[in-house]
Amino acid sequence: MIFFRYPLLLLCIFSSVYAQTDPRLTTWLTSNSTKYARVTETTTTSPVATWPSVGIPKNAMSPTQDAPAYADVQQILYSNNYVYVKSADLASHRMGPWYKEYTKTTVNGLWPQNRALTSKIPRNPVAGTGLVQVAQGPVGVMVNGVTIANLGDGSGYNTSLARDGGITGGGVPGNQSNVWIRCATGAEGPILDAGFGHPAPDGGYHYHANPRALRYQLGDNLTYNAVSDSYTENTTNLRHSPIIGWAYDGYPIYGPYAYSIANDATSPVRRMVSGHVPRDGQYGTSNLNTAGRKSLAPWAAFFHTYTTTLASVDYSLASTSWGPDVSASFPLGWYAEDFDYLGDRVKTPATGAKYFQGVDFDLDKPNGRQCVTPEFPGGTYAYFIPIDVVGAPAFPFSIGRYWRGVSNGGRVVNGNITEAVTTLFTGGPAVPVSWSNSPSVDKVSGNVTLSWRSVEGGSYLMETSTTLQSWSTLNPAVPAASSATQTSYLHSSNSDRRFYRVSRSALAPFDPAYTGQ
Repeated sequence: MIFFRYPLLLLCIFSSVYAQTDPRLTTWLTSNSTKYARVTETTTTSPVATWPSVGIPKNAMSPTQDAPAYADVQQILYSNNYVYVKSADLASHRMGPWYKEYTKTTVNGLWPQNRALTSKIPRNPVAGTGLVQVAQGPVGVMVNGVTIANLGDGSGYNTSLARDGGITGGGVPGNQSNVWIRCATGAEGPILDAGFGHPAPDGGYHYHANPRALRYQLGDNLTYNAVSDSYTENTTNLRHSPIIGWAYDGYPIYGPYAYSIANDATSPVRRMVSGHVPRDGQYGTSNLNTAGRKSLAPWAAFFHTYTTTLASVDYSLASTSWGPDVSASFPLGWYAEDFDYLGDRVKTPATGAKYFQGVDFDLDKPNGRQCVTPEFPGGTYAYFIPIDVVGAPAFPFSIGRYWRGVSNGGRVVNGNITEAVTTLFTGGPAVPVSWSNSPSVDKVSGNVTLSWRSVEGGSYLMETSTTLQSWSTLNPAVPAASSATQTSYLHSSNSDRRFYRVSRSALAPFDPAYTGQ
């Protein structure tokens, strides 16, 4: 007879049913919070929990990760109006490697670092009035606590210097000094890992486009080849994409797949089609291949404040703001302004009828739509990560150049939350020890396999008793399984009645994701 003694019984009672069902509280990835974040430094090395290793290049401006940090979301707190998520800004999926070129020859030397990030998301989003431009910088946080950046890489074309350079004013709306904002997916392609993430010079890991590694973890219609470290869209038996993140205006960010009819959950699931198209002469757009980068599409003219209302025709730029001719060095799609929005274009010149969302394309100018989803059966506005027909990232890559709602979320400076909050989840080393499975007993030998929920870096004391009065130590230090949330131990005994208990006896030093961890 085998009994288990639980060292801790945890009972959580939430004051509101809404707190249990609000997707803004329940969709965060917490199952891997007891694992160390790891980086694969090169294509021929194994993942490491501290980096860079001896002999691996490091850029002089890049930080290092000298102690392990726990991955994904580490704490969730909430008030009536906001949810706060604390993380190291490091993912539990494979991060890296990062190279200078597509041939993967030279490690670029930039490394991520624990950012002890606190993200704030509105729980009651408010639709904006008019079009509010998205500035340079992060636009939301993924459900694993990692930042998602806007479409640009912080650079743009400087006409006077005839080259790309840092954007004056940081690429904020209304910027007319650098009209041509460079897309990160093209310029930074070699330095993005297989999940389309990479570290900034300050160590902040972030995604710019289709976060495939995270989507794969969430079961979003992908297959993964570990040998080649590559992801492929799996369009067989498509399922509606899960929520993969939350924008700073409080609206959900989904993967690429949704119901074909926005308000019909029984309609087939298919890829959402962006309303943005290249300015290559199709759909009534200008052909930048022949006309050159001498004009702006209506959305871009409004974004850069050349116009105060949206038009259906391009805005002609002065020569001092022209972009470079389309070439191998500056291919079409290199800049955000290389794209047009179909909803601003005339489809039928004879009648003046424009292209129509829901008929000719799915996603509006901010890159979302009003629709029903599995998490919001009554309907919500939702952003979608766009991909093209072959699965490559499509413009605007995440959120467009405009917000759908009032963006009053964002990063919380120094994690300083200034309102009363309730703690919903605390992960990492705070996860209590508990039995994770029923014991596996070999009826012939009597051997018992014990499994419990463990924290990486922890050591566990296993004890046994036949009376519950006195306990014998089986092993003073059972180390947690590497990169696992469950540890097992095999015990051999001929006793007919046995009780077991487990407790964490030690924890290796780690880099905390927030004060108090």
